[in-house]
Amino acid sequence: MRTFTIKSILAAMFVVAGVATAGHATAQNQTQQSGLTPEHFAQLDRDGSGGVSKAEYEQFMRESYTKMDANGDKRLTKNETANVLTSEQFDSVDVNKDGVVTEEEFMTQVSRDFDRYDYDKDGVLTQ
Repeated sequence: MRTFTIKSILAAMFVVAGVATAGHATAQNQTQQSGLTPEHFAQLDRDGSGGVSKAEYEQFMRESYTKMDANGDKRLTKNETANVLTSEQFDSVDVNKDGVVTEEEFMTQVSRDFDRYDYDKDGVLTQ
């Protein structure tokens, strides 16, 4: 089963959020810890600290969730996420298997994903 990870969805989230992307990143221009391009990393590092805190990451992902929620019902369907998540990824995030992803389900997965890439467990992703 494919997993829902920063590397597999963040580029698509940047498209949803309206952040310019420069195409697919190569290994040479991705950050070491998170797998993000330097451009994407800079967009997430909202306070310019040189690291992406969990709060910064979660804020970006909440904003992305809201933008994906086309009808504003605070529930994502497979149709609303089709450009970002595969069917398998959607099913993985839809914990209660009711056919929609709530913000709580989404953010629970986002938090786990961040923690997976925070290798030194300091609450910050670094380049």
